Amino acid sequence: MRETLEIKFLENPLREYLICAAILLLGFLLKRLFANIISKQTFRIFKGITNNEFYDKFLELIRTPFEQLISLIIIFVAFNRLNFPEAWNFDKIEKFGVRWVLEAVFEIALITVITKLVLKAIDFIAYVLTEGDLEHVNVDLIRFLKELTKIIVVIFAFFITLGLAFEVNITALIASLGIGGLAIALAAQDTIANLFGSFIIYLDKPFKVGDQIEISDVKGVVERVGFRTTRVRTLDRTLVTVPNKKMVDSTLNNISLSHERRVKFTLQLTYGSQSKNILKIIDEIKSVIEKNTETSDEMTVHFTDFDSSSLNILVIYFVKSNIYDAMARVKEEINVQILEIVEQNNCQFAYPTQTVFLGK
Repeated sequence: MRETLEIKFLENPLREYLICAAILLLGFLLKRLFANIISKQTFRIFKGITNNEFYDKFLELIRTPFEQLISLIIIFVAFNRLNFPEAWNFDKIEKFGVRWVLEAVFEIALITVITKLVLKAIDFIAYVLTEGDLEHVNVDLIRFLKELTKIIVVIFAFFITLGLAFEVNITALIASLGIGGLAIALAAQDTIANLFGSFIIYLDKPFKVGDQIEISDVKGVVERVGFRTTRVRTLDRTLVTVPNKKMVDSTLNNISLSHERRVKFTLQLTYGSQSKNILKIIDEIKSVIEKNTETSDEMTVHFTDFDSSSLNILVIYFVKSNIYDAMARVKEEINVQILEIVEQNNCQFAYPTQTVFLGK
């Protein structure tokens, strides 16, 4: 039996092939168990910011990358026991060839899996901060920092890959990017301006996701603030993408921060209306607005202009809600009562007309 195990095939004894196969088989059968054990031990690192109620979410995010890492380790340990036959004439690992490529592929896979682990850990920390019981947490800022941190991690992993897998001199590479980086910065100055605009939005907080805003000709609800643009869902249900530079450079009206909505319109009556009736209409409109429990005490109702075809009464009042539907409902109630007031006082609404007097 021992002699059989020592029989060589491709310059490796049968015993080594069996050990290699056993490591692979046993390792892949137990990798889920190993991943769960390592995940449970790793979860203790996050005990300072969370508790056991988030363990299931942690396991959901982390277990798959841990299984991939364990698989790479199993493959390395198993095949590291075997020697390449000299007849294959593989070059040493220091020279470019099959062995060099295999080593580079393994290092790239290892760096990729470790990077995924770090990215999942960042996702978990952001999840705990946004879903936990912490007070005064800016959810939008946490999401922004999460994405920014993940980008930095990916860039860092990219340079590590160049240095380890492809043996690139990172210091020389960064130095050579100096002039090229300046050219790229000049070409991408709008993108950089939008990136700084996103920082200003998160730090100055002129609005947040879910706020209704009005900027230039765009009016709607903010759905997402990204690195370069802000997405706004308009009242027509279309999605408008606005550069962050414009969001911070233009005059912005955050409607959601107001406690009231203003209603303003001009009531146009015909020139045949008598002054006593106009004054009575004004008093009754004021009374209607005052009696409405959803309007504030501040109002303006005055006879203001002699227009070309009408006598104008300016009406301004405020609805004690920043919700558009609530304002529209109150406005409808008051408008119907104004219609009745005008009819009861024997007046008529004016429309653009001209009266021509002909001499005899």
